[in-house]
Amino acid sequence: MRARGWVVAGILVVLSPVAAAQPAKDSDPKPTPVDIKALRDKLQVFQDKAGGTYVVFAEPPSGSDAKVFYGTGKQLYEQINTGRSRNGDAWSLNTWAPRIPDLRPAAITRKDDGTFMRWCDGRDDAVLTEITGDKAKAILDKYQFLSPALVRRPHLLARDDSGIYYYVDRLDKAHGGKGFRVFVGKKGAMKQLALTDVASDSAGQVFSTKTGDLRLVNTTDNQTTPNTRWVKGEKKTDLIKLDTDVNSPLIFKDLGIYKFTGTLCDNI
Repeated sequence: MRARGWVVAGILVVLSPVAAAQPAKDSDPKPTPVDIKALRDKLQVFQDKAGGTYVVFAEPPSGSDAKVFYGTGKQLYEQINTGRSRNGDAWSLNTWAPRIPDLRPAAITRKDDGTFMRWCDGRDDAVLTEITGDKAKAILDKYQFLSPALVRRPHLLARDDSGIYYYVDRLDKAHGGKGFRVFVGKKGAMKQLALTDVASDSAGQVFSTKTGDLRLVNTTDNQTTPNTRWVKGEKKTDLIKLDTDVNSPLIFKDLGIYKFTGTLCDNI
């Protein structure tokens, strides 16, 4: 029996696929303070020559999570852990790095010789110097420890044959997983479209705007390859749907939407 297909429809305001729209004023949640009191005596503090500060909880007991905080000022953002490993005295803490290609993580590592480094895929690696004594205490006392800086995640990415990108992001799960935004345009010149309403149900999603609509239709069943298209009136434009994980560097760097991610490898 042939399975029923499903449809995701997004309705957006534009006069043409690349027309500019006035973006709605963002009211995204801000990073919130993280209490480090329970970990304070177990934290290691590092700095690099460029002024970055790292606070690391590298050896948690069984069942607990390692933690990495990083920043270039007095605000240190918690990193999203993706894994850890140990080999004798050497260890590595891997963190999410959306600007590194091929889904590779960033890492804070301790080598066999006792030295420490930040690893950014060989593109922006840095030797770390451990800070101890009163200077480390001052950092733990005076710096602000915050939840991850980036509160948004990719939802959908597509492109037409002329190089126009169609991108939807949303708030992360910790902030409800909704709060969609839509952008259309060339790399480095994406325009946010001001949404007036979002409908989401078993049939899909509808993104409504003020003065017109385009529909993003995504259909799939067991017999066909998924396809994505923009539909404007009677005109249908087939798009190439792109994997948001594989294209993470494109999303978080080349499109020009995210100027700051607060992650270890922001500078690549």
